Amino acid sequence: MIDIRSFTKDDLIQLQQAINRDKFHPGLWTVEHFSDKSPKEVEVISDQTGPIAFVRFTKTLRISCVWNDAEDNHRNARAIIHGIRDAVIRARDSGFTEIIITAESDELKIFLSNVLKMNPQTNEFVLQV
Repeated sequence: MIDIRSFTKDDLIQLQQAINRDKFHPGLWTVEHFSDKSPKEVEVISDQTGPIAFVRFTKTLRISCVWNDAEDNHRNARAIIHGIRDAVIRARDSGFTEIIITAESDELKIFLSNVLKMNPQTNEFVLQV
């Protein structure tokens, strides 16, 4: 029988062991991703043998946009800074915990990472709000 329950601090050791064995996302996860204080839900899916998976649910705001002029870097950079500031306020007010921006452009990836200090995860950049 499969059981789904809320994660507790008693699960920390088994979570760390699972992270250490993770072959799909080596080096991506830490215990803090599942146990820090930011608003999220974490559940443990288990059976009679023990935990099968640790599942993290977050409220994420995903942003996509189309540039009017992709070559106008100065105006676009200003728009990103002001737009992200506005998105953070909206996200917080609505109970979101993360903003994710998917970027294909190398210039945009560098800007998001170096200027806005967003954490890159492949083509997705995550900002905790």
